[in-house]
Amino acid sequence: MNKKLIIVIGVQTLLIIILFWILVFNSKDEFEAYQAAQEEEIESPSRVSTIEGINTVTLPLATQINSGIKTAKIASTSFQGEIKSFGNVVAIDQLIDGKATYLNLQSNLNLARVGSQQKNQQYQRLKTLNADDKNVSDLALQEALAAVQADTANITAIELQIKNLQTNLQLRWGKALAKIAFSEKLPPHLANLLNKNNVLIQISLPLNTSPPAQNSIVNITPLTESSSPIKATYVSPAATSDSNGFGNTFYFSAPADLLRIGMRVNVEMQADSSDISNGVIIPSGAVVWYAGKPWAYFKQPQPVNNKQPDQHKSSLFVRKPISTDTEIDAGWFNQGIEPDTEIVISGAQLLLSEEFKYLIKNENED
Repeated sequence: MNKKLIIVIGVQTLLIIILFWILVFNSKDEFEAYQAAQEEEIESPSRVSTIEGINTVTLPLATQINSGIKTAKIASTSFQGEIKSFGNVVAIDQLIDGKATYLNLQSNLNLARVGSQQKNQQYQRLKTLNADDKNVSDLALQEALAAVQADTANITAIELQIKNLQTNLQLRWGKALAKIAFSEKLPPHLANLLNKNNVLIQISLPLNTSPPAQNSIVNITPLTESSSPIKATYVSPAATSDSNGFGNTFYFSAPADLLRIGMRVNVEMQADSSDISNGVIIPSGAVVWYAGKPWAYFKQPQPVNNKQPDQHKSSLFVRKPISTDTEIDAGWFNQGIEPDTEIVISGAQLLLSEEFKYLIKNENED
């Protein structure tokens, strides 16, 4: 009797377990179907469409306001290009040594001329006495003449040394800088070089660049340091080329406070006044980066429909490539874009996210 009861209880237990698992499997299918239906119901409508092969993001006015997306019209501007180059601080020890040599030679020359003048006067006296019934011997007269001729030769040799020194320094530095060695009164920019308040910078400019005008200014910054631009004043053409063989070279003078001999510098200067380009300003806040390239979102013009409520109005935005080659204070200078075109100046990153959320969805569906 007990054995039969145990069998009955066991069968009932097995049936209960089987019914339980049947219920679980049936409920799972229904739950998944319900969840899928719910997801379909709450799935947000796509805001990205493709028009003529271009992705266009459409946003209702309310969404734009809530997301902080703002647009502004692009301002037109004229841009005078800048020339960017490089240079290096050069030592002028050769000029300073040349000045010392010149002063020494000039002193020797003055002494030689004074001595020669005295000896020539002495010779003239002896010559007169010798002619006056041989009051002075011929030998004394010959010795006086030899002394005069020796001084003349010495003067000629010193003058030749000075001329060679001038020629060598002018060939190496040019006539303008050679004045440091040979002139007593120097203009301020050369005097500052001599007393080391300024340093000399040899700057390379592209071959198609017009030579700098007298007293023109360029901005330089040390290559390995971050500092405010330093103004350098044009001195003269350089007589030697850059070691890299790039372009034409010119000498500039700049304050020595932050510059040292041998230091490399970046150079920026205004291009010729005739080289003016017209374009627009892309604000810095409008730029988004994707795939290593700069882009901006532009608002597409649409027909005005005053009858449509504001909550139903929408705007279309298109992502277009821009150029960041030329940076100006207000952003980036670009050409080929119409002035007064509306551009997204705030919230461009949100539009990029919206666009690529759509692209990722399409890839998953494929």
